[in-house]
Amino acid sequence: MRWSELRDVFAGCNLLTLRLAIRDQGLARQFLSTSVRHFDELMGFGLKDKNPISYIYEQNGNSYSVDDRVMLPAFLQDDSGTRLDEMLILGAATRALKPKRVFEIGTYNGRTTSIFALNAPETATVFTLDLPSDAIVENTDMDPYIDTDIDLVKARKTTNFITSLKLTNRCQQLYCDSMQFDPSPYRDSIDLGFIDGAHALPYVQNDTIKMATMMTENGLVFWHDYGGKGRFRPLADYLERLGQQAPVYRVMGTTLAWAPAGSLRSIFG
Repeated sequence: MRWSELRDVFAGCNLLTLRLAIRDQGLARQFLSTSVRHFDELMGFGLKDKNPISYIYEQNGNSYSVDDRVMLPAFLQDDSGTRLDEMLILGAATRALKPKRVFEIGTYNGRTTSIFALNAPETATVFTLDLPSDAIVENTDMDPYIDTDIDLVKARKTTNFITSLKLTNRCQQLYCDSMQFDPSPYRDSIDLGFIDGAHALPYVQNDTIKMATMMTENGLVFWHDYGGKGRFRPLADYLERLGQQAPVYRVMGTTLAWAPAGSLRSIFG
């Protein structure tokens, strides 16, 4: 265990944590991570909080309408980790932004993919990138996956939200390791990006840079799992370093971070 992980354990350790650890170490780790993340939010550590929905309306010179609605599938059961409040925010951002093209890195079972497809204009296209079904992932020096990502890759289903909700005509599934993915055919064409692929630092850096090259100037990019501790700390540290170069924000109470695409383009060119 690295020092950063030990530091998180000591920071959040209490009788409740110990009780959970006796019952289930995974639950104890989740409790610790959530507790320390909430502490950071309350103390004002990390990225600043800003509402992406309000930002979109302000940038477009629009205002909220009483007719605005967000659509979510009635069946929401999934183990991908994206919470209901986070799906609602992603859906609302999609409704407000009205993107022509959406690009998601990390399909898993397609739940967030379906959120984008259901809330984007009917003429929009949602591209979603994931590993091929026969991909074998291991935590090696060449492929530095973290253990939870390996578990998720193994748990993927062949029939996912995209097919069960009959959204295949709205979504284009791409199969490729994001490290080998060539973003050039999508350059300057994506209005809304979502990064939720492998969470090891080399992948987060790679996916952020490639997403930046694909974005339009007035687009928006979201990351999932910001603020996590332990094995997710390098992701948070990276986004906070990025936030020192350009505007990058958190959505309070969630693990979502976001940035105006123009700011990312200015960094990665």
